[in-house]
Amino acid sequence: MNTIYFYEFVNRLERVLSAAYEAKYSLGALERQISYCTYFQNIEEGAGFELVTTENKLMKEIFPEITINLDNVPVHNQCLWVAESYLHIQENTGLTFEAIFLYIPIEMMYQYFSIYHEMDFSQIVDEFIKLFKKKSVLSTLSKKYGLSMREVAKATNISYETLLSLK
Repeated sequence: MNTIYFYEFVNRLERVLSAAYEAKYSLGALERQISYCTYFQNIEEGAGFELVTTENKLMKEIFPEITINLDNVPVHNQCLWVAESYLHIQENTGLTFEAIFLYIPIEMMYQYFSIYHEMDFSQIVDEFIKLFKKKSVLSTLSKKYGLSMREVAKATNISYETLLSLK
């Protein structure tokens, strides 16, 4: 990530989170929108100055079905902390937002706010890395979608034993 633009990225992600918070937008839907948003995908790829975009254009990409007047959206400290936390995690791990959301969904990150918000951001990065090392992507996805390893084996036509060795 281009550190020159780090706080611009934090500000944009905070605006998205605060707007979603105000609109009571589904957090699962928000995670998908952020994961597939061109602006945030460019951040993941380390883009910098070419990311100049208006906040309204970004909001229309994230929230195509609702109208949000950004002038009326207050900054929420919790949203600001969550935005900065996600960007520190992304910067330190190089993972996509989609992968990060698998391990620490937005709802969980909001819960972490009360524990971690007065600490250095390295603490939340360390927590993420601990979670990331503890569970494989395969086991995280199977839990997220409520599938047993036997069901995954049957659906993918991969032997149960092979899947267990990957877990």
